[in-house]
Amino acid sequence: MNDKKDNNNKRFTTILLVLYLVLTIGVGTAIIANIISIQGVHGDDWRKRGEERITDVRTDPARRGNIYSSDGKVLATTVTECDLYLDLYDTLMYDKQGNLMRNRKGVPQETGPIVDSNFTKYLDTVCEILHLAIPEHSVEYYRTLIVSERQKPNAKRRRCMLVQRGLPYSAWDDIRRVPGWKNGVVKSVDYKPVEHQVRAFIYGNMARNVIGFRNDLRDGTYTGLEGYYDSILRGQDGTYLYRRLTMGMWLPDDPSLGTRRTDTPADTVVTKVRVDGCDIVSTIDTRYQDIAENSLRRALHQYGGTSGCAILMEVETGYVLACANLSVDTSMHEYREVRDRNVSVSDVYEPGSTFKTVVLTAMLSDPSINLDTAMRVRAAEKDFGGKDGFIHDDHYVKDSEGRRRDTFSIREVIEQSSNVGMSELGWIYYRPNRRRDTLAMLVRNVFPTEKLHPDLRTPEYGTRINDLKVSNRDFLTFCFGHSTTVTPLQLITFYNALAGNGRMMKPLFCRALIDKDGRRTEIRPVVMEQDGISPQTAKKVCDMLYGVVNNGGTGKALKSDIYGIAGKTGTAEIKGRGINNSSFAGFFPAENPKYSCVVLLERCHAYGWQAGLVFKDIADCVVAIDKDLSEGKVKTVRPRLQEDSAMAMTRPKLTRANQKELMDLYHRLKMPYLSTDSASAWVSFREATDSTEARYIPFAPTAGIVPNCFGMTAKDAVAILHSVGYRVRVKGYGKVCAQNPRPGQAAKTGATIEVTLK
Repeated sequence: MNDKKDNNNKRFTTILLVLYLVLTIGVGTAIIANIISIQGVHGDDWRKRGEERITDVRTDPARRGNIYSSDGKVLATTVTECDLYLDLYDTLMYDKQGNLMRNRKGVPQETGPIVDSNFTKYLDTVCEILHLAIPEHSVEYYRTLIVSERQKPNAKRRRCMLVQRGLPYSAWDDIRRVPGWKNGVVKSVDYKPVEHQVRAFIYGNMARNVIGFRNDLRDGTYTGLEGYYDSILRGQDGTYLYRRLTMGMWLPDDPSLGTRRTDTPADTVVTKVRVDGCDIVSTIDTRYQDIAENSLRRALHQYGGTSGCAILMEVETGYVLACANLSVDTSMHEYREVRDRNVSVSDVYEPGSTFKTVVLTAMLSDPSINLDTAMRVRAAEKDFGGKDGFIHDDHYVKDSEGRRRDTFSIREVIEQSSNVGMSELGWIYYRPNRRRDTLAMLVRNVFPTEKLHPDLRTPEYGTRINDLKVSNRDFLTFCFGHSTTVTPLQLITFYNALAGNGRMMKPLFCRALIDKDGRRTEIRPVVMEQDGISPQTAKKVCDMLYGVVNNGGTGKALKSDIYGIAGKTGTAEIKGRGINNSSFAGFFPAENPKYSCVVLLERCHAYGWQAGLVFKDIADCVVAIDKDLSEGKVKTVRPRLQEDSAMAMTRPKLTRANQKELMDLYHRLKMPYLSTDSASAWVSFREATDSTEARYIPFAPTAGIVPNCFGMTAKDAVAILHSVGYRVRVKGYGKVCAQNPRPGQAAKTGATIEVTLK
């Protein structure tokens, strides 16, 4: 029995051994086969999957370029903002043996990112920093917000409490530096850093429609200059490969950091170098923009308009130096730049009498029209219901000064802004050709009726003109600025062309581009139309516009004794409710126009001359700021235009001056220069006599004798005094009116001579 039992045990043991060997060999073979499959057959695929788990391609956003004003100020830039989150959670403290630690009073001790002593001691400091950064909220507001969270039971306190969004980085960093608060300031939320780049506008709401708003519905798009030059300002984001280390840390996969695997193919590392955006220089001058906005805002408050704009343009270049667009912001109950409401470019309105200038300019292409022709103006209101559409009656018109007159010359029609006179003019000269739409075609030749396409991303509309061939009323009212709609930018483009001797410039809002290396590329002015308005016609119309202000016309309230203003008032009544679109368009100084300007007050209780007061307020400030126009350099007398002969130019004369610079001045003015000795360095002016013309005669300073500097500029006076070895002290500005010591007195080399300028 025992032998049989032993045999059975041996047989069972043998079977188990065989099964073990079979299973071992089978499992080993399967493992080896899978190893071969993983490493050999599918190795590349698994290595790729593993690489994806420990690597990540992250974006390094490019810094958006700055927008500068033409006077060197920063209008828009990119800054870092942070969302302030605090960790106010506390945990119980245990000793090394695991026992709960208590204080002397037996209260369990707690610890956390911000301990109680530091929280209580520096809470007011943190709240003060927040209030200074965000003045809308008081110190008490932040104290109540934080303390209420801190007083909750520990289990209900938030580990990540939002205190303030959009906090400047400097304020966020100051809070981190408060003693004991560093660990309580959260650096990332849901694996996303609390820091982010935002666009900051240094002057707040100033010129925002020109600079541009960010569109909420389409993320990453802008309006204004931001939108038009987005590809230049945006730059190119960089992409870098990051590798995950232990504890969730990520480092750039950079060979210099020793984190890149040597067996990783170079072509699998996806990287793109970051290129920051370029800067642009706008045409906006912050000084002029501030003046335009403040003047316009005061007028809107006074006359109750719904919106308005003021545009200041440089005549020679078409650069827009100021563009104020104010509308009622019902949420804030004030006039400000409202998103997507660029009044200057996007608003269309009936211009009223400012359009009379356009119609008359178009008519003057007919040489048969004489500006002194008498027009019968008689009635202030006409009955347009007659068979011929225009019934003549015997009533008289009241002009702006209350005089009853029967006729006006065409000049006076513009100066007194007679609607009847313009209608009569159009009816006499263009009624026979009305079916051919001759007058509308002539207007399109001189006025920019199509879209101007300025360098702004904003809606724009072309000029609309009613069909003048169908309605007599539309034809007649078109002559004085109705039956048509224009934009303020189109209107100033036309008036700027008049001031520029007929040359029409494209409105530009960007002056230059600055690349990342600091190289500046100027944006050249663009001439839209060179021959649309002839120089002769432009001079005639400019002279009439000068008369509107200076000959007792509708703009007489704008007359200045310092410089000349030329322009036209405009009042378009809205459905007879006593509410008008009031405007004034013109240029200054009228003697030699440098700036053009248009002011529009929409749906207000005012007339064109009151909009003109805003124009004059802007012009007064610009003349005071512009050094070329200040200090009494603008002449106040404008001679009446002579249609058949050119106006005589006065030859400049300087009492004493550097002859080389004086000759260069005469050469640029294309005037003859007379001198008895053209080789002399210094000359003085000698008046004409009965036998000789006025000319310059030489003089030379003598060593030891104080030279006569009376009438010289500061530059020339300093140069001539330095040439004979004297030191100079200058007082005042202008030209030399006094010297100490006086001219002709003896003085030693190195002596100080004081010159007074006035």
